[in-house]
Amino acid sequence: MAKKKTIYHLTKGLRDRVDAFVMRFSLLPDQALFDPYIMQWVRDLEQNWERIRDEALCMAASDIPSLGEISPDHGRIAADRRWRSFFLEGYGYRRQENRARVPTTAALIDRIPNLCTASFSVLEPGCHIPRHRGMTKGMLTYHLALQVPADRENCWIQFEEGDRLHVCPWTAGRSILFDDTYNHEVWNNTTDTRYVLLIQVRRPCRWPARLLMDVFFQGVRYSRFVQDIRKNLDRRGT
Repeated sequence: MAKKKTIYHLTKGLRDRVDAFVMRFSLLPDQALFDPYIMQWVRDLEQNWERIRDEALCMAASDIPSLGEISPDHGRIAADRRWRSFFLEGYGYRRQENRARVPTTAALIDRIPNLCTASFSVLEPGCHIPRHRGMTKGMLTYHLALQVPADRENCWIQFEEGDRLHVCPWTAGRSILFDDTYNHEVWNNTTDTRYVLLIQVRRPCRWPARLLMDVFFQGVRYSRFVQDIRKNLDRRGT
């Protein structure tokens, strides 16, 4: 039986052309990691990180769906069902029932301009997310660490940037901002669970790249990738 292709494979040629165009007009360099404080909203989140954490930890990891259960397009990278995601917003769709459970977090993410997605990302003990890369350079990904294992050196994300390997353990209350089109991999080799607030925002660009991103993300919004997630979340009620 032929392997079902995901949106990542089906749109590869288009994405490569979009990425090249976006980077011609990007206001940021092409690199894996950024100073998170280039985004003005980061300090607001960090100043409220304990309130965000308390809302996230009101939910046991086992009550949050596995990403692989709700997003078929994440395929092999979400095969480990110990990677869980509690969605708050994605590509213009708001999970109102989830936002109502975390009102402080919802109010804070509403202040973030050019928001693409927002969720709590949970890694249970022993979870490993294999090496992969994201969909487009039109987005940057942000992590605010909420709960970090006591053995934090054994819970980390690493990025490949040419010949360099960046290894980044999380620190509670601190931020990481990165371009997820660089190959990266994640481990939680501890006996504790890790929680982060995961945000994706549009990359700052000049016109006409902003116009192209409007069209691209509108296509993503109505793609099977997003619609399958919505249907699966509706079916679960989360």
